[in-house]
Amino acid sequence: MSDNEDIINGLIDLPQKEVGLLMEAGYLFMELGAPKKATEIFQGVAALVPQNEIPLIALGHLAFAQGRFEQALKHNDEALKRNPNSSLAKAHKGESLMFLGKHDEAMALLNEVLAEDGGGVSHGFVQALIDAFNDGAFED
Repeated sequence: MSDNEDIINGLIDLPQKEVGLLMEAGYLFMELGAPKKATEIFQGVAALVPQNEIPLIALGHLAFAQGRFEQALKHNDEALKRNPNSSLAKAHKGESLMFLGKHDEAMALLNEVLAEDGGGVSHGFVQALIDAFNDGAFED
């Protein structure tokens, strides 16, 4: 490993690039319609880097894409246990709550993300969910 590589500390120290490639492989399997392989990869990465919430968010994406919103919510809650300040995990938890019909709880969390994250990485996603709700997309 070169000295200028970012290292992710976990069960074993791994270059960030390699962890990123594993995550990309998981998303590729997800897109190819191979959810079992995607799950195995994301679970493996989650085990390798137990302090990082991103693999759990990815498991939530997979569950959400399959319409398993309760499972997606559980993965996002687990992600928030790893990093309680993760705007991305909060945003995806809000999305799951919205699709579960828990609109008040979802809106409170999404507005919290906007207040905390400002123009951060989750801003556009969160604003789109709020706008969709306000436009009636989630009416019962």
